[in-house]
Amino acid sequence: MRTIQTIFCTMILLSVVSPTWALDKNGKFAIKGVGNVSCEQFVQIIENNDPQKFLFAGWLNGYITAHNQHLKDTFDIVSWEDVETLGTYVKGHCAKNPKISFFQATTQLLNEMNDERIVEYVGAENMALGDQSQKTYVQVVKRVQSALKEKGYYKGDEDGVVSEKLNAALNKFRQTHKLPAANYLDQMTLHTLFREK
Repeated sequence: MRTIQTIFCTMILLSVVSPTWALDKNGKFAIKGVGNVSCEQFVQIIENNDPQKFLFAGWLNGYITAHNQHLKDTFDIVSWEDVETLGTYVKGHCAKNPKISFFQATTQLLNEMNDERIVEYVGAENMALGDQSQKTYVQVVKRVQSALKEKGYYKGDEDGVVSEKLNAALNKFRQTHKLPAANYLDQMTLHTLFREK
């Protein structure tokens, strides 16, 4: 009886863990919800500020969670981007590729972000937001320190710890790039630091 239970549990575990088993015999699977919407339609919905945009945000969060669950060596495929920033990136990709689906555009974007993913959770640093705080992965803080050091703004250690030196370097970087002041690693600062050349 114990052997049968062990085999049964193993089969269930393998069916949940193995992403290749989620495909049919032809290597296909069903795409649900707004994933089927064309990029052209998605761009129109965003530009018209249509309330349907929230369906895309929810779908995107679920899709990212599925990626995180099924991708090998991945804790979080998106290391710092929030859903609004990701939506902006997908919109830009969709504007260039209006005939593909929202699913295809999102998949292509996440594939491009693969090298920046958080492979393993090692902790998060708290950053002040007035009376609130924001947690940022230690690996992202290290990347920020490294990028700021490379650009000549930061002289401290690349240890993943938020410090006065790091905050001063961030403020100087924001001033140079005419970004709004912030007491945390905001999306605009991170985008400018990591994505703009």
